[in-house]
Amino acid sequence: MAGVRSDRPREYAAAGVPFFLRVDLRNRVPTIASYQLTEGEYRPVAAAAAGTSFVMREPFEFSIDPADLLGEEAPPEAPGGEG
Repeated sequence: MAGVRSDRPREYAAAGVPFFLRVDLRNRVPTIASYQLTEGEYRPVAAAAAGTSFVMREPFEFSIDPADLLGEEAPPEAPGGEG
């Protein structure tokens, strides 16, 4: 399926989709990148990896730490952990 990743943006651009968002969860290091269609090609607008904030303004405002996409909860604190 390696070809699928590279063909989708080209197909979306040909259809005139104005924005493209890529979420990559490979190797348990999530990344997010957004692209905007400019002159028939997608140009990067914003990108972030786990541990940083992904922020986009268009086509709507949205922000997230890509690490949140793993759906894992923080380990519970040990009893009496304060101090």
